[in-house]
Amino acid sequence: MNFIHQIFPQAIRVPPLVLGVLLCLAMANPVQAKALMSIHHELHIELNPDTHSIAGSDTVHLSPSHRANSSVSFILHPQLTIDRVEFNGKLLPVPPPSEGQTLQPGSTRRVIEIPLPPLHGPDQTAILTLTYHGQIDDSPKASGGLRFVKPDDTNGHIGPNGVYLTYETFWHPTWEQTFSTYDLTLSLPSDWEAITQGREVSNTVTAGRRTTQWKVSLPSEALTLAANHFVVQKQEWKGIQLATYLFKDDAHLAPQYLEATVDYLQMYTDLLGPYPFTKFAVVENFFPSGLGLPSFTLLGEGVIRRGYTQPYSLGHEIVHSWFGNSVFNDFAQGNWVEGLTTYLSNYYYDEAKGHQQEAFNTRRRMVYEYNLYAEPDKEYPVRAFHHKETRLDNAIGYQKTAMVFHMLRQEMGEVAFFNGVRRIIQEGTGTYLEWNDLLRIFSQAAERDLGWFFHQWIDQPGAPNLDIQDIMVQEDPTQQGQFTLTGTILQTDPMFTIRLPLHLDLQGGLMHDVVLNLDRATQPFTLALPATPTTLAIDPGHHLLLHLPRAQIPPMLNRWETDTRRILIRPQTLTQEEAQSLEPLFQRLEEQPGIETIQTDDPVIAESASYLVIGPSARRLLESGSFTSCEKFMDMRPGHLSIEEQTFEGPEMAFLISCARPRDGTHTVTFFFGWSPEAVKPVSRLLFFYGWDSYLVFKQGKVIARGMFQPVHSTREIIRHSP
Repeated sequence: MNFIHQIFPQAIRVPPLVLGVLLCLAMANPVQAKALMSIHHELHIELNPDTHSIAGSDTVHLSPSHRANSSVSFILHPQLTIDRVEFNGKLLPVPPPSEGQTLQPGSTRRVIEIPLPPLHGPDQTAILTLTYHGQIDDSPKASGGLRFVKPDDTNGHIGPNGVYLTYETFWHPTWEQTFSTYDLTLSLPSDWEAITQGREVSNTVTAGRRTTQWKVSLPSEALTLAANHFVVQKQEWKGIQLATYLFKDDAHLAPQYLEATVDYLQMYTDLLGPYPFTKFAVVENFFPSGLGLPSFTLLGEGVIRRGYTQPYSLGHEIVHSWFGNSVFNDFAQGNWVEGLTTYLSNYYYDEAKGHQQEAFNTRRRMVYEYNLYAEPDKEYPVRAFHHKETRLDNAIGYQKTAMVFHMLRQEMGEVAFFNGVRRIIQEGTGTYLEWNDLLRIFSQAAERDLGWFFHQWIDQPGAPNLDIQDIMVQEDPTQQGQFTLTGTILQTDPMFTIRLPLHLDLQGGLMHDVVLNLDRATQPFTLALPATPTTLAIDPGHHLLLHLPRAQIPPMLNRWETDTRRILIRPQTLTQEEAQSLEPLFQRLEEQPGIETIQTDDPVIAESASYLVIGPSARRLLESGSFTSCEKFMDMRPGHLSIEEQTFEGPEMAFLISCARPRDGTHTVTFFFGWSPEAVKPVSRLLFFYGWDSYLVFKQGKVIARGMFQPVHSTREIIRHSP
């Protein structure tokens, strides 16, 4: 199950030699995926949100593997009291309350052991029924940070604002490392609707209570349930029930989400094969979240209301239907699911639809995000990624790993790569796969050993760190108009074997593209060219994950966020309307450590640091003409701003603009302001969702223009040397 914020054990790093042995063994004798025992739960649950209470009974058929030494042990939430225990129809003593039991702070993992009477034989039925009640009220707590990284923290909540019961809640008797199927009968107030896995088989209202029945036939790692005052809309598509469970104020968005769901399902069933479930539902959550669960997704109301049907939101969760919720991931051996899902949704969707600029933008952002957040002294190997807690985790487990799959596709070729992706589904559905299984599957699809690729990208940290030196251009003395460019590419540890794209601009408007094979620390190269080269760019299409110095990354808000020294300049004097419009942003910034704050109406950019200048202070500084770093890209006068030949005027306009520091490409200056407080207010609370562009223009809170300025050092000018 794709629980983004679960805690998993430390990964095991496999040495390169062992990897090679594993591959040879796997190729000769295909490894059988991990098969776990499955048990069936007959659950009857009553929820009362106003009192945070739950009452339930669970009947399970125990296999020999789930009982040992004449007892059974399972996990149940510590606030739930067992009222009755039956075994094969016979009452057993109720285990005493766990008084004095020590749990880790925030933990709900309470193990209960119940002695069982002896069975007459190994084939005798073993049916255990537990009845219990209690309260579950862990209100979601904001996860912090300047922007959404992971869902708010909660181990489960029943309350008037909503119900969220999940794996960490242990809201029914739970056996770990066990797949389960379920028959669930749920009772809750009549004005509430619930959603869980599987298919709803009945929904009735009697005497002020709504009773729903659900059948979960496909084995799953856990059962997640959400409930609220939903407005439900449903439709059928090719035998699959599509649905939205939205709050009343957002119910009008249902057609938009249903239409997008059909689009994604059509594309991904064509690419990956049949959809694994009988339904897919888009469910609005009462706290910030982005969770992909078997047969539904749980998206925070802020996401729903912004109409996030994009590939990186709704599309991402639909792809999790195959990877994470059908093919399971052994997180103790590393998390490959998020990287592959990110690649196929956040990136590949646009490429497959012919949106080449959007696909390029996504590759570029993945490279930049990795470089900004995966600091060399903190980085760890891809195999060690389990789940996302920080921006570093996101940079490695999502962005870097997605780029690894992109590079693997280039290494294998289109047909072999997607054959490998489909083999993952064919072999792994209903079982656990890990990185070593993917190595075996992709090597078989490529018909060659890919152990070297997995070792350098999965088992060692970092990315290629390259530099080009000793560039020389000479005219061919035997052929007029023909030139030879020579140089040396240096690569620092750790070493990578890569295919490096180079792009050269030549005199006369000509261009020359070439790919060099690199596998050593010092590698000379020679290129024959039909004209004099003027500039040389390394991988301008961002098809490789390379280590980039900060000066090679364009100015953007996220460069301020990741700088080692951050200075915030906020106005000394504000009108009441201006103060109210900026208050959400100021509150968010005040919660963050390590920010130096200066209050002034006449800012000066003098320190060796990156600056964020907000409100009227930003406007005054740019209008004064004293900050000239962005002059070649934009022109600003009072009430008038032109960016790359587009003019923006009017009180409904707000701007987020980042410029490189003059003569210091390692730092940036970012300006956020508007022509009126009304223009600033809707952007203020969401500012750090817009950190990946050099400039954004907002009209009434909506982005109407965005773009990227050139970094200080993006290409290398070539000085021609005479022979």
